[in-house]
Amino acid sequence: MDDPGLRYSSAPTRREAILRRVELDGYVAAADLVSELGVSPNTVRRDLRRLAGDGLVRAVRGGAAAVDAGAVPFADRSAQAAEAKRAIAAAAVRHVEPGTAVALDSGTTTLEIARLLPAGAGLTVITHSLPAIAVLAPRADVTLIGVGGQYGRETRSFGGPETLAALEHLRVRTLFLAATALDAAGVYGATPYEAETKRRLVAAARRTVVVADARKFALDAPIRVCGWEAVERLVTDAPPPPGLPAVPVDVARP
Repeated sequence: MDDPGLRYSSAPTRREAILRRVELDGYVAAADLVSELGVSPNTVRRDLRRLAGDGLVRAVRGGAAAVDAGAVPFADRSAQAAEAKRAIAAAAVRHVEPGTAVALDSGTTTLEIARLLPAGAGLTVITHSLPAIAVLAPRADVTLIGVGGQYGRETRSFGGPETLAALEHLRVRTLFLAATALDAAGVYGATPYEAETKRRLVAAARRTVVVADARKFALDAPIRVCGWEAVERLVTDAPPPPGLPAVPVDVARP
């Protein structure tokens, strides 16, 4: 077998290989590149700095991610379909079982769920959303587990390797999962870190409830989080378009 280091001794060839990985997966860890390319960590760091400097990838802690040109700030998203999100949250909290652990994904709709969680229900709430943590922190009736990591200002949530590692050891009864976009194939996220965090949350939950306003069926996002087979229920504000796989749907009218 050829030495992998020989195949990637040329810097341009290495960088092309890195770009292919990022384009395919949306994210690549520096440690994986060291092994796959057969080069030193310093060489990988130099390649990633060069690619980031050229605007071809986005440097993130522990590796590189695809360039995200379309992120909408959290405050702007909060103002979009605000009444629909409150109605969705009110319908979603009916699926909260007293005395159980609940996970809240980051997002403006899940923030509304945090505000409406029933009092005195003996809930444990796990979330990486800073606004949700701020809402729930004063509540003595909620056991709050905040999942930290690298803070993302656009999403106002924590992400990265530390977040993923923490979620790996948690287990919840119900996850309320947000989405950047939806289609017949499933649920989509905007960035690699966001999508991978959502996948870890799905893996940690016994059941997943997707909460998303109907606009999400008309939007696009680059990274598929999961298919509908991983979802127990969708809570939205209008009937989904034809072609959605058979999943129970709650339609909450504003």
